[in-house]
Amino acid sequence: MSCPICRGAEAPFASATVLRKYAAQYVRCGDCGYVRAADPHWLSEAYSDSAITTLDTGIVARNLDLAERTAALLAWHWPQAGACLDHGAGSGLLVRLLRDRGYDFRWRDPYCANLYARGFEAQPDAHYDLATAFEVIEHLPDPLQMLATLAAEADVLVLSSELLPATRNRPGEWHYYMLDSGQHIGFFSVPALAAAARRLGLQLASDGRWLHVLSRRVPSPRFMRLLRKRRWRHWLLRHRRRATLAWSDQAALQARIDAAAAHDATP
Repeated sequence: MSCPICRGAEAPFASATVLRKYAAQYVRCGDCGYVRAADPHWLSEAYSDSAITTLDTGIVARNLDLAERTAALLAWHWPQAGACLDHGAGSGLLVRLLRDRGYDFRWRDPYCANLYARGFEAQPDAHYDLATAFEVIEHLPDPLQMLATLAAEADVLVLSSELLPATRNRPGEWHYYMLDSGQHIGFFSVPALAAAARRLGLQLASDGRWLHVLSRRVPSPRFMRLLRKRRWRHWLLRHRRRATLAWSDQAALQARIDAAAAHDATP
């Protein structure tokens, strides 16, 4: 087998039981270090109840944190950014949080209902200054295909996914396998992300843990490391803050409702 990220040779890496009943075999690329489930045949069952697993108790805290990090990235590296996309946006919480911070984010998720960003869905064939895909790539049998699609739609990609540790990185040693949910099937290292970026003609900047940027022009490694620090993010955002879109969004939605009602009332 060859690695779907860099096409290097893969070798057996680990085995585990997924969803308490399926035997899973994991392989690792000898070149870039990408680890994946060799045959994740259980995925349809893993998503049969909901795309968001009940085990994801950190979802709200994570979205609050990602909203700060994304706003800081935009404020200091892409301050002129216009329309942005959140791919795999789930309930739309992050889209709403970023619109509240003044950024024109749009929602897209083929597997979840839009609860918090209704009326601000992505439109087909639109182009974006920046696209986020948070906690997405570890779910995909072919993450490079999704990244290539996003790279054709947006100039900058911002991803979150925990990086494979150098040690204690097998099932039972590292929490991110999430064996009882069955949804995490691919695990990146920095070299694997760098290989993905090269295949897309982009550069990589990573904080070395969780947040990663793919673009032709990327932030410095120091900036990415500093983004981990909440106090520093707050300082950044105090100096480059946008006006919230919350009230203009409400007005735009009200105008749509009024227009629809007037149309329905027309004889």
